[in-house]
Amino acid sequence: MAAVATRAVPQRAASGPRWIINRTVDLSLVIGSAAAGYVYLLLYAGMHVPITYLWWFWSVGFDGTHIFGMASRTFFDREARARNGRLFYGSLVFFFALGPALVLAGWKGWLYLLVGVWAYYHVIRQHYGFMVLYKVKNRDLAPVDNLLDRVFLGVTLVLPPFHRFFIHHPRELGIPFSLPRAETPMWILLGATVAVYLARQVQRYRSGAAPDVPKYLLFAAVIPLHWLTFAYMSWQAAVPTVTIVHNLQYHALIWFHNRNRYGGREDHGAIPAAVSRSLFAYAGVALLFSALYRIPGFELGKASDLAFGLFSGFGLTHYYLDSRIWRVRHDPGLRQALQLGLH
Repeated sequence: MAAVATRAVPQRAASGPRWIINRTVDLSLVIGSAAAGYVYLLLYAGMHVPITYLWWFWSVGFDGTHIFGMASRTFFDREARARNGRLFYGSLVFFFALGPALVLAGWKGWLYLLVGVWAYYHVIRQHYGFMVLYKVKNRDLAPVDNLLDRVFLGVTLVLPPFHRFFIHHPRELGIPFSLPRAETPMWILLGATVAVYLARQVQRYRSGAAPDVPKYLLFAAVIPLHWLTFAYMSWQAAVPTVTIVHNLQYHALIWFHNRNRYGGREDHGAIPAAVSRSLFAYAGVALLFSALYRIPGFELGKASDLAFGLFSGFGLTHYYLDSRIWRVRHDPGLRQALQLGLH
């Protein structure tokens, strides 16, 4: 694989970028989904639209629907249930019990922290996953680049919330301390990371390595968004702003996966068949699924901490299962559905 990074310049020009789905969809929904985050940033910080409006539009329209997307290839897939039933239902029972258990133990604050930290980690991991898919598609797999890409993305996405909540605005999360002395080391770490990464890209270019254009575009879209979001938004506004990008990316990948794996056939179950046959059917069923649990979950959660703990199970189950079902290295069917072997 590393040999790909040392091809001559003429081959670099002859070989165009390879996309996960196709150029149009990737640029509009995988990479271009960041535009939705910038719109949220503009509406809230620039036009002062109340966050409650933005939150509801995101929560029911995008976040709850993307959890249905995961369910469409897990709980609603007959073959997947038969193969991974213990994983699916064990996760469901554990995480739907965990929230109420933490509330009853008097640890509601820890539950909030668990949901918030895991949700943000989940967003970062998805960006990392798309980065890896672009690297595989474009044969960008030199060990040194794998390491630098991972470090670069991790540092540039972890530091924005750290800068806001641990240095400047800890009270927003109820943190009883701040770390002002960490600011200078933080900027040094960021500067060093960016400098090393850029130096490697210059080295790659001079060696004749083909540029991984989709990967660079992904970085250019999401990294500035996270820095701007946590510079101008509290956590309540930051959640939908960075997550709506994740939601749109996920819907694009799920639709691509479901269409290729199920193709409207009934052998995996009625729901996978229906939602892979028609984009309108997918959107309609996903919206219904989202509204049926998000609206009562929000209202009950305001009245009861136990209800909040119970409904947290949807997100926690999703975060966990999603970390298990996209492992292309161990799932030939998934590689085929994502067309990772096709060029």
